[in-house]
Amino acid sequence: MTDNLSTVDPPRMNRLDEASVETIHEASVTILEEMGIKVDHEEGQRLLAENGCSVDDEGMVTFPRSLVEDCVDEAPANFTLHGRGEGTDVDVGGDDYVLVPSGGPPNVVKYDEDRRPSRMEDYEEFVKLAHVEDVVQSSGLNICEPNDVDQSVKHVEMMLRNLTLSDMPPQGSTYGADRAEACIEMVGIANDDPDVSKPYLAAVANSVSPRTWDTKMTGGLLTYARHGQPVVASPAVMAAASGPATLAGAMALANAEILAGVTMAQLANPGTPVVYGLPSSNVDVRYGSFAIGSPEGALFVSFAGQMARHYGIPSRAGGGLTDAKTMDDQQGSEAMLQLLTTMTSGINYVLHAAGVLDSYSTASPEKFVLDCDRIRYVQRFVEGFDVDEETLALDLIEEVEPGQHFLNKRHTLEHSKSEFLIPEVYDRDSYDNWESAGEKTAYELAHERVEELLDEYERPPIDEDVEHDLERYVEEKREEILR
Repeated sequence: MTDNLSTVDPPRMNRLDEASVETIHEASVTILEEMGIKVDHEEGQRLLAENGCSVDDEGMVTFPRSLVEDCVDEAPANFTLHGRGEGTDVDVGGDDYVLVPSGGPPNVVKYDEDRRPSRMEDYEEFVKLAHVEDVVQSSGLNICEPNDVDQSVKHVEMMLRNLTLSDMPPQGSTYGADRAEACIEMVGIANDDPDVSKPYLAAVANSVSPRTWDTKMTGGLLTYARHGQPVVASPAVMAAASGPATLAGAMALANAEILAGVTMAQLANPGTPVVYGLPSSNVDVRYGSFAIGSPEGALFVSFAGQMARHYGIPSRAGGGLTDAKTMDDQQGSEAMLQLLTTMTSGINYVLHAAGVLDSYSTASPEKFVLDCDRIRYVQRFVEGFDVDEETLALDLIEEVEPGQHFLNKRHTLEHSKSEFLIPEVYDRDSYDNWESAGEKTAYELAHERVEELLDEYERPPIDEDVEHDLERYVEEKREEILR
């Protein structure tokens, strides 16, 4: 009989050969060495100048190849994000990944409401959904914009919800050193570790394409790096707008901006975890819109995974992305393409994994739970199947007479529980049963799923003194910022 031939190795969607990877790397080095990156941050400029970079009066920085390569080598291949709850730690890197909800939509659309500006109550609902859904491993940050909260204090208000309504690792704000410090201090309070001795929260720092690291994001990046908290260097190059229309050119530009961010993070704190982040895609030139659900966007996702492996660091890209405005065929098709590409490209930090609509502009709780079912489908596909004596079931095949069935066999009862995915939302019942149950659409079923999950939600335990300290910290920040 054959040995076990389990398909344990996950598939990898590499769209470039090694020569093309090296060619793009060399093009990025040319950008860094000869054209430069503008760094609008005094500390960042000083740090780079002290380590051999040339910095002119306008803040344009050219990077020696050797410095960039040495800094990339300093970055770890993987790290662990630590949650405050038992069993909530998650590994990032290699074959390990974390799925994070949407980030930044200023609007929300729900089954029984029209699209509108999102509020803090919506934000709290999303944090609860993320906490209950078993495929999500981080509560994120800014799952939707709380527009009813003063924007100068929203980072601490959101972080308070993330740290009390969930016990998973959150994400932190990078919009300036002050916001970064506040998020780091709060996660230190929540974990009773004021020195933040371990990675507790990842932070996405976006460069401004083309070829700029601005004051706020550079300050945030350096702050997280100094505290040893993972930094996700993420240029959102828009091919045909903030980058060349050719994908190779846009990727070379994005790669250069990422390498600049990695270099600054390592100079601030050698060995700090960094993630190769690439939320890039193309612009639909008919409308000037950022087409995040496009096949070109999926090619950027594949590129991110491949280049991150080339450099030996974790990757960030993709998610359940779509440009659709409502819960229609477009959102399902685009989100599944992006998720399938994401999870077969070896992406390790998946922001926007669930809930996003309308090119990052809108969040939907119903889309959130549908994306979670899509994730389950893709995870099952990536998992593969075992080939051995038990799974081949030749004795059973011989036992069952021609024209009969396997439904009442013990082997079927045992293996159907582990071999087959049972979706949480998607309908597989007969037409007659579906009709008699009210002919419910996927949108309606998703709405019911949202209601069930929110009913099931139980607030995770938190020490009363810790919660009091967090609330007091936020109150002090409110008074300090709003006075």
